[in-house]
Amino acid sequence: MKRLLHIALAAVMVMAVAACKDDATSVVNHATDPEVVPTMVTRDVQTVISDSGHTRYRIVAKVWKMFEEAKHPHWTFPNGVTCEELDNKYNTISTLKCDSAYFDKMNSMWTLTGNVRITNPGGDIILTDELMWDQHGHRIFSDAFIHIEKQGRIIEGYGYESNEDLSTYTLRQVEAIFPIDEKRMPHPGSGNVAPSAPPAAPAPLAQPSRPVR
Repeated sequence: MKRLLHIALAAVMVMAVAACKDDATSVVNHATDPEVVPTMVTRDVQTVISDSGHTRYRIVAKVWKMFEEAKHPHWTFPNGVTCEELDNKYNTISTLKCDSAYFDKMNSMWTLTGNVRITNPGGDIILTDELMWDQHGHRIFSDAFIHIEKQGRIIEGYGYESNEDLSTYTLRQVEAIFPIDEKRMPHPGSGNVAPSAPPAAPAPLAQPSRPVR
């Protein structure tokens, strides 16, 4: 997953250069307010990245706006971003999806919002409404409600923080831990992530003082 995140960033950097030659790109040349009018707008962004002669990653974004002349330069993806890692048969093995994304260039900070969904080759799934990726600090975190499916169990709570490959994480406030029950699992397209109904037995475990790893 760490590679997927960095490849996604690298792809965006490459597209920033390629966009200047793209017919779907609009460049603003006249006097405007740089805080509200983007320097460049690129539509229907699609790109693939190869590794050792094989297509490994696919990046898709409907709209990409660059505010390079703003006081705090940033990029926005108001219609979402999808990043996929592919195997040798072009099957998707890792994904990162969200309804919208914001990149703070000065602080190298990504903010993913709305139906954020991350999966990795191990089958782990993370669902939340907001996720932050601090590139300088090499960490991923969120204060929003988060739903994690890992190793046959579901963990839900608030105050999520992990390393970039999602292999080690903590939850400051655990709301529930229980075995995976597909009848309770939120559908990825069902809107905002909401806490699952607690099982009848055993009772959910509340462990706000001890991080879950």
